[in-house]
Amino acid sequence: MPKITWSELLSVGNEEIDNQHKRWIEIFNTSYDKMMCDDYSLLSNIGIDALKQMMEYAQMHFEFEEKYMQQINYPALVEHKFQHDLFKVQLHKINQNFENGISKLNSEIMKMIENWLIGHIQTEDQKYKFFTTNLGNKDDSKSGL
Repeated sequence: MPKITWSELLSVGNEEIDNQHKRWIEIFNTSYDKMMCDDYSLLSNIGIDALKQMMEYAQMHFEFEEKYMQQINYPALVEHKFQHDLFKVQLHKINQNFENGISKLNSEIMKMIENWLIGHIQTEDQKYKFFTTNLGNKDDSKSGL
């Protein structure tokens, strides 16, 4: 499983949100590197720490993104927030399993997180990019530009 590489195809046209997405990818890639370490005695703590960092960052990012969507009157905010909430529940369940010794950070879990993160940015987040782009075009037509 390769690391995630940022691409302009992931850009949502908002510098702060793009920077947050880049940071989240960094956190994911660092977690991936840690997971691939050879010291299996460290993997349990590494997995818990990595997942907690991702959960904390997700919470901050989702709050920021949802506030942004509220400011632009994004019509699909409720649905988008629901997707965020479902992902937070998934991360919480994975974390509980780690803490209870039921599972460890592994490539399957990392792939699930990667798929959600990239899929969400490429599909759902692009929808509000499209919305703001069209919103800007409508405003331009009103002003005679």
